[in-house]
Amino acid sequence: MINLDFFNYFNPLTNPLYKNEAFVSSVHSASVFLLNVVSYFYIFLKFFKVLCYSKMTFEWLPMINPYNWPFSIFNVLTGPYFAFWARLLPSVKMERTSVEISGIIGIEALNSFVFFCMQAANGLILVLNQLENQIVEI
Repeated sequence: MINLDFFNYFNPLTNPLYKNEAFVSSVHSASVFLLNVVSYFYIFLKFFKVLCYSKMTFEWLPMINPYNWPFSIFNVLTGPYFAFWARLLPSVKMERTSVEISGIIGIEALNSFVFFCMQAANGLILVLNQLENQIVEI
């Protein structure tokens, strides 16, 4: 059985802390700061995802040498990320060949991080909306 008193503690209608203007203002300021951090991290991850896709694309094109300038910048910026995934997930051995899936897993992990940042930003926006409604009531 779930203890409803625990969940009522976080309910702004029943918790007396939400009647305190200083508490609501400080939580609002912290939420705005956290929303900015999450938003900038989201933008960084989206940009880094473009760099990772570019690196993988340029490696597949036979006419482009990914080790010459300007294409080498993709390898320099994303090399440590892909090296981490290559150490974590070694290549899959078959009879005479091996397939390296660490790059694909790394891209999917990056997509998951982008999704979680977006969900966190949306959740913080809902918290800020509730806090602003509470500020108006105080």
